[in-house]
Amino acid sequence: MNVWTLSSNCFGEPRLLGVYEDAEGVAKELQHVSTYADPGDEFRIRFAEVEEAKDVIERCDSCDANRRQQLEESVKEAD
Repeated sequence: MNVWTLSSNCFGEPRLLGVYEDAEGVAKELQHVSTYADPGDEFRIRFAEVEEAKDVIERCDSCDANRRQQLEESVKEAD
């Protein structure tokens, strides 16, 4: 699943204004909030892929296994 986010510094600090399922939604929201923007207000749109927990766990487990293997190999080489 992919999402779009809109953030701004309008409130004096970075703040997430919303998460949208498509570019059309985030564009419409940006158009709406920027209508009343003050000079110096910044808006950022970002695109992100949302990962499922099982995919994150699998990726992290694979990374940990690779690190263990590299550590074991480096210890063997040091001996």
